Amino acid sequence: MTLVQTTISSLFRRVAPAAFSSLLLAAFTSPLAHAEAPVQIHISKEQIQRAGIQTEAAVAATTANNAINTAAKSTNDAGQQLSGTVVAPTNAITVVSSMVSGVIQQIHVNSLQPVQPSSPVATMFSQQLMEMQREYLQLASQARLSKEKRERDEALLKEGIIALSRVQESRAAAVQAEVAANERYQTLRAAGLSSAQLRSILVTHALSPYLTVSAGVRGTLLELNLTTGQRIEAGMPIAKISKDTALWIELQASRQQAEQIRLGDLLQIKGCNTSTAKVIAISPQINGSNQSTLIRAEQSKQNNHDGCLKLNQFVEASHSSGKLTADSVGVPASAIVRNGVNSYVFIQNNKGFEAVKVQLMPGSADKAWVSGKLKAGDPVAVKGIIAIKGAWIGLGAEEPETATQPISAKQAKDSVQGGAK
Repeated sequence: MTLVQTTISSLFRRVAPAAFSSLLLAAFTSPLAHAEAPVQIHISKEQIQRAGIQTEAAVAATTANNAINTAAKSTNDAGQQLSGTVVAPTNAITVVSSMVSGVIQQIHVNSLQPVQPSSPVATMFSQQLMEMQREYLQLASQARLSKEKRERDEALLKEGIIALSRVQESRAAAVQAEVAANERYQTLRAAGLSSAQLRSILVTHALSPYLTVSAGVRGTLLELNLTTGQRIEAGMPIAKISKDTALWIELQASRQQAEQIRLGDLLQIKGCNTSTAKVIAISPQINGSNQSTLIRAEQSKQNNHDGCLKLNQFVEASHSSGKLTADSVGVPASAIVRNGVNSYVFIQNNKGFEAVKVQLMPGSADKAWVSGKLKAGDPVAVKGIIAIKGAWIGLGAEEPETATQPISAKQAKDSVQGGAK
């Protein structure tokens, strides 16, 4: 039995709980605090009483949820109330433009009109388009002739009539011609011509100066910057479309509300019976002007097209902060003990206390909700934790009483420090 263990065992009996706690705080700065601890912590009832250790029963998440639901019904309150504005995600707006210059001949849509990917927006007359089709026809013809020449040269090579170098030149020329024709083909496809139209050009040799620009996406036409007879340049935006995608809601939450909101929580949008939003971001900063925290939620995908939410709309949402993980157990925050990166609670049994490893779960601000090998009703230590920690690291082993005179807290502290050395 070391001097430290003998002294601490005596302190359980003689030193006041407050002085004993101060003593153990000093002792925990020593290397002994990092020793491997047993799961079962042996502490007698007399030691528990003298150290002022108190316990509290753990609470089941289902019981807490039922209490919260009952309170919400009695006050007609569905949870925390948040307010904010509907905003567009970064990928919600798309711009329609033309890859060629020309003059607008006809406009097929109006602003605020729903459109589909194939919906025509405008038809334009483009001399540049005519030139691109002519170049494609020439390059495609050259690619075909180069291919035929390569095939003839390869046949002559097999018969031994020509040299290999001539065939290699034919092959290189055929590759270059094919690449040039494919490049012009892809440009015309991007400009808006279909594959059928391009095949028709190769067969009929008929060129068309008219190009119909399509929407390209499904959504609502927000802006249309066109008039009939207007000349537009290549790449000039002609329309702006809001895609049918999940919208964002940016809500303002107080500090107390933000502490109870977790990523993935669902919000019920007021005025929309079927619309919900999922919390996707919580700002790490507080707004300096109103001391609020920005909460960003995304509209649920199944509700994208219900038409309830509009851009720039002011909305209110409710968040049931009391909803807890079904298999979690609630304990006071003071019951959580840290040991490195792990968390523990001390559960009382007939031998003293048992150190149980737990995992922290999302929950309310008034309790710590954990999961592990504990259940509702287990007596968890909430006061006098420092004394249990001392016994956990082996400083509280029982020893027959050897001293007959009480000692002061200062003397006990000096003894512990000397023994640790």
